[in-house]
Amino acid sequence: MRAQEGTARRYAKALHSAAVEAGIGEAAGRELEALGQLLEANSEARAVLERPWIKPLERRAVAEDLAGRAGAGPLVRKFAGLLAERRRIDHLPAMVTAYRDLVDAELGRVRAQVRTSISLTDGEKSQLANRLQAAVGKQVILEETTDPNLLGGFVAQVGSLILDGSLDGQLARLRERLVRG
Repeated sequence: MRAQEGTARRYAKALHSAAVEAGIGEAAGRELEALGQLLEANSEARAVLERPWIKPLERRAVAEDLAGRAGAGPLVRKFAGLLAERRRIDHLPAMVTAYRDLVDAELGRVRAQVRTSISLTDGEKSQLANRLQAAVGKQVILEETTDPNLLGGFVAQVGSLILDGSLDGQLARLRERLVRG
């Protein structure tokens, strides 16, 4: 899995460099993400692209056609063709993530994974994003998931920084203090 992530980062970095040079850095990321969603939803197309007995040029043509259907421009279509030809299309989800990270770093953004017991309101989201932004010094994009196992509150993670404002975390800290005396 680690080797796949390294490969994905190298390919994403190459695409990002070409896209920035062409002036379509963020747009190429959206196109790449749309292609990833199309392949995720279409298991037959993905299976065709992963079959080893299909000739590389045929895989390239199929991938470029699929990328075109996903609304990709020429650069991302060629990139998809290259991935299919080199039998790297299975790395696409990791490449989408790596590409998104490159764009975020370039624009001074970070993503925060937030788990909550119930969905946050828009006001709560903006308040949390502002507080996290003050803590990390970068624009924060919240990626919220609801976790019914949490008793209440939230757990936010930005890179290696974890903020535990959950009721579960508070109870665990209280238990720790009681045990220590």
